[in-house]
Amino acid sequence: AEDIWTFYSEMESKNHCLFCQKLRQTHPHIKATAFSIKTSTGVLRKHIYTEHPDEWITGCARLNIQIIANEAQPAIQEYKRRQGHLSSNAEAAAQIKGRRLFSHEAFVDAIVEFIVGDDQSLRVIECPQLRAIFLMLRSELKDSDVPHRSTIHNRIMQLLDEHLDRTAAEIAHLAHAFLHGIDRIKAANKLGWVTGDNASNMDTFSVQVGTQLRRRAIKFPARERRIR
Repeated sequence: AEDIWTFYSEMESKNHCLFCQKLRQTHPHIKATAFSIKTSTGVLRKHIYTEHPDEWITGCARLNIQIIANEAQPAIQEYKRRQGHLSSNAEAAAQIKGRRLFSHEAFVDAIVEFIVGDDQSLRVIECPQLRAIFLMLRSELKDSDVPHRSTIHNRIMQLLDEHLDRTAAEIAHLAHAFLHGIDRIKAANKLGWVTGDNASNMDTFSVQVGTQLRRRAIKFPARERRIR
């Protein structure tokens, strides 16, 4: 989750909020918030969109990090309202459950979600009747604004890459937390086998454990030591 880990740093087995640390530089009496490395990403995200929404949203925008977490959307809408980016009509529409504000990017993503979620063919977007419905719903929309299957395909692959990057980062974090527990019982040199279910991400987890152990000069052939 790039929108989270970009704004936390790990020190002394805790995740420290960078916004809190920066605030403490000018307000030493304020206690910087730190979380256990086992704390879920949902809790970490809630802290920054609750305590540091403006800094977080502008930071993500500056770094081109997309915030897709549903629970963070009210904070984003409130930020836009305060910045004057929402008209009264748009603000009212945004408050309707399940309705998004229109933008070309949101339009493309909504089509992607429909195609992937309903297991549709990419060719469905080329259907003249469907494209006519899109044009009917928004008067200023032109046919050239409605994406074709090549655009949808590219966006799907981009989202897949982003998902894999987030998953890899989270699994690496999980492996670190796992080894933290192993270290507490001083068993890193005695680690024999890792048992998990048959999900493919457990293979990735085992590889991450092996990678981190090799950095300590501890041999751990991950694929051989993986028990399903």
